[in-house]
Amino acid sequence: MEQQALIFKDITLQDRTLINTYLQQEEFMISDISFGNLFIWRLARKIAFCILHDCLIIETTYINEAPFCFFPIGSGDKKKALISLHNHYKQKGQNLIFHSIEKQNLDLLHEVFGDSITPILNRDRSDYIYKTRDLIELTGRKYHKKKNHLNRFFDEYKGFSFESIGENNLSELLNVWRKWDNAGSDKGLQNESKGIISVFENYADLGFLGGLLRFNGEVIAFSFGEIISKNLCIIHIEKADINYRGAYQAINQQLLSHCFSDILYVNREEDLGIEGLRKAKLSYNPEFILEKYEVNIV
Repeated sequence: MEQQALIFKDITLQDRTLINTYLQQEEFMISDISFGNLFIWRLARKIAFCILHDCLIIETTYINEAPFCFFPIGSGDKKKALISLHNHYKQKGQNLIFHSIEKQNLDLLHEVFGDSITPILNRDRSDYIYKTRDLIELTGRKYHKKKNHLNRFFDEYKGFSFESIGENNLSELLNVWRKWDNAGSDKGLQNESKGIISVFENYADLGFLGGLLRFNGEVIAFSFGEIISKNLCIIHIEKADINYRGAYQAINQQLLSHCFSDILYVNREEDLGIEGLRKAKLSYNPEFILEKYEVNIV
């Protein structure tokens, strides 16, 4: 007998509490499944979810591409969820495709689907995990150049100030971002910009922590992220005016110092295979790179 088709619901801000209830049952570290990430990128692609055997299932679909899922989330019966999910896509004539699977979850996939599955590491999507304290203090020889860049910023822009993002500066930040936005015809940058604007329009309801740097009354950088657990925070967005040398390094350090100093690790997300971004992320000496795997199950 065929199982009843699963019904996936598009993610909205109103789903934050429900989704976080399941996320809090996990000790996850990947950035992809945090509610903040899902909310920011929901305008770039179809992101939907369902509850299956008391597990949260998140499905993502890009235009003209087959849907993929993240590994079942929560304390429910993941084995049953995997089997039901496989049947669902089989009935639709599609493969069950997983993205961003942490290594620790591969064993259950092998247990359920056998050794015929071949996990493929996606290095471009793997996350960079740093010790928060390292990025705040920048001590030791390995951070010598970074410390010098930061000190140069402090010397050159002595009157700068840090402000937490909140009701008093959100409309200003919206205007600043619209002025800085240089997405042009780049679809990826356009989608990121939509996400940033959506965050500023709904900031009070997202539970984010963010800050900006101001110099001579002008906003010169901003960044925001969220706390996932006592051991992990994720930085979602970081933007700066490139006319102020060192502003990126400064907002990185200042946001962590003011908002996330008690959190052990910070996830600064992936490099997307962009050479300059990879070089920059590696230059901050990650504690480790969190590998993410993809699996295609026929």
